[in-house]
Amino acid sequence: MEAEKVKVLLTGFGPFLDVKVNPAWEIVSRLPSTLDNTYPPIEIVTQQEPLNAAYHDIAATIPTLIEQHNPDVVILVGCAMERTYFAVEKGAFRDGYHQFPDVARKVITKAESKKLWSKSPDRLDSGIDIESVVAGWKSKVGKAVDVRGSNDVGEYVCGFAYYVGLEHEWKLGKPRNVLFYHVPPLDEHGKTDKGNEVTIGLIKTVAEHL
Repeated sequence: MEAEKVKVLLTGFGPFLDVKVNPAWEIVSRLPSTLDNTYPPIEIVTQQEPLNAAYHDIAATIPTLIEQHNPDVVILVGCAMERTYFAVEKGAFRDGYHQFPDVARKVITKAESKKLWSKSPDRLDSGIDIESVVAGWKSKVGKAVDVRGSNDVGEYVCGFAYYVGLEHEWKLGKPRNVLFYHVPPLDEHGKTDKGNEVTIGLIKTVAEHL
């Protein structure tokens, strides 16, 4: 009996702050549409353009993409400029996005946050077992690649995007099969290809763990 495909939706941020070429989008835009040599087989859905690193765009775009594609799992990809490793984040907080202006020089004010999410939890974690995923991911990419779990998604657009995705699933009573995935800067020749390999390893591992 043929296994049903797992549909994975990925988004990748575009330019932000001093990052003119975001490795998150460089990776996401190069992913294949299917991974057929896996069990279960995997369908990969990506945007046609990078996710704008602006709070209000994120709040509108991520729920729309989820509703449009109805994926089995969502992986939101961003760049952590200060890191040298790849990491999946455990969860995100509801508040705190009034501190750092986005690419549009705007924030989510405390009043806006209350209007958006006053009845939602002050923190939401992924419904995916992060420790199990990281263990499986490490076995796929090998010891030479530093991959980790993290509990520090931050209070900028990455944390905001994660909470938006998690809260959308929570509100619908779904199991919150959402992950935020941080990649390090990949500006050296050949590193984006390595980033793709590591990302495909993560996608395969998450599909297996669903």
